[in-house]
Amino acid sequence: MNTKRIITLRLLQLILDLTNKATELEGVGIKLVITDELIERVAAVLFEINGIDPAATGPMYLTLADYCSGSIETHDFMSLMSGVAVSSG
Repeated sequence: MNTKRIITLRLLQLILDLTNKATELEGVGIKLVITDELIERVAAVLFEINGIDPAATGPMYLTLADYCSGSIETHDFMSLMSGVAVSSG
């Protein structure tokens, strides 16, 4: 497995962990804006590492939300992200 893929998978796991923690905290009435900001920053790094223009990631953020909700699997997200990286470059 190449380094970029390993880092991408780790960042995806971090985004998922942050999303789950934010949801858990919101369940007890705590809303932390910093969690949303961290997710945004990690997502921006994730896209940058994969050569995706952050200004053109609207659909990718929707797909990222689907990934975090469990609607799509990791390999599906990785495939979609690769397609965006190829088409935008």
